[in-house]
Amino acid sequence: MNYKVFMLALAVLILSILFVYEKYENQQQSLEKASLKEEVNIEGFGAKGNDDKDDSTAIQEAINYGVKHALGKVKVTGNQRFILQEGIILKQGIELELGKNTTLEVQGDFRVFEIMKNASITNGIIEVSDKNFSSEVLYFDGEQNFWSWETSSIEGMNIINTSDENTGTAIALVADHSNEFISFVDFSSIKIVGFRTGVFIKAETPTGKYNFVNGNRFINLTLDDCVECIVIESSKSIPNEVSGNQFTDFQIQLSDATEEVLKVSGSDNRFQGMIWDVESYASETKIVNFSAQSMRNSLISNVNETYIVDQGDDNSYYPQSTP
Repeated sequence: MNYKVFMLALAVLILSILFVYEKYENQQQSLEKASLKEEVNIEGFGAKGNDDKDDSTAIQEAINYGVKHALGKVKVTGNQRFILQEGIILKQGIELELGKNTTLEVQGDFRVFEIMKNASITNGIIEVSDKNFSSEVLYFDGEQNFWSWETSSIEGMNIINTSDENTGTAIALVADHSNEFISFVDFSSIKIVGFRTGVFIKAETPTGKYNFVNGNRFINLTLDDCVECIVIESSKSIPNEVSGNQFTDFQIQLSDATEEVLKVSGSDNRFQGMIWDVESYASETKIVNFSAQSMRNSLISNVNETYIVDQGDDNSYYPQSTP
């Protein structure tokens, strides 16, 4: 009898070992195939779409694997919804590519993606559904020292807040310590809906060397139902400078929640595009504010000076009211 029990236990142990080994082999084969394709798919790390489980760890592990094995692309594809309950560090050298209809749903209040230099995101939807969200969706830290030879970019994304609370910030570029800078990063074809702040750019006063956020391009940007659409905070020039950033061909849709379209400090920033339904939502409101720390900024839009406060120096805006 003891012999039969022993043999049964041994058989169970062998089957268990074979099961674990087969699972390991399948995962390794999946990763090896990904390696041959020079890309990584998050499903190889346990992420499953539409299962209402947190996929944050799987996505971060896929990114880490891509860095370790010098693979340039991490893919999140299919018309599926993946859940994020923790923030992701998008590390150097990684392009996160989402399907055009792939959704990453943010559940909780945390910085969703911190973007390191030479990292990028293409396509997809990031949806904030938590009413308590007060953080940033895409965060660029000047500590990374973004410069012209880097490949950092964001393209083709929808960033939406569906909580009905107009909270949080969609995109933030912040240089908040000495010798930090963010320059020449490209943002193209991005739609931002329902946030407290759409795009936030800030250079804080440093204690030592200068910091700046200069020369970044935002092309074909759509902002809808935001409290503050574009906010720039800095001095006119050094030591904390936000200058030469370009917002071209933007479309901005006002709503009952909108308080300001542009809140601008810094110098030589350019804004060109369409601002919709100003008369309906801002009949007696100044929706464009050039602060006392602004200089030589320009706005070309359908909004005239009736809706503009200009406390700065040599700012320009077209069209202007006729006498």
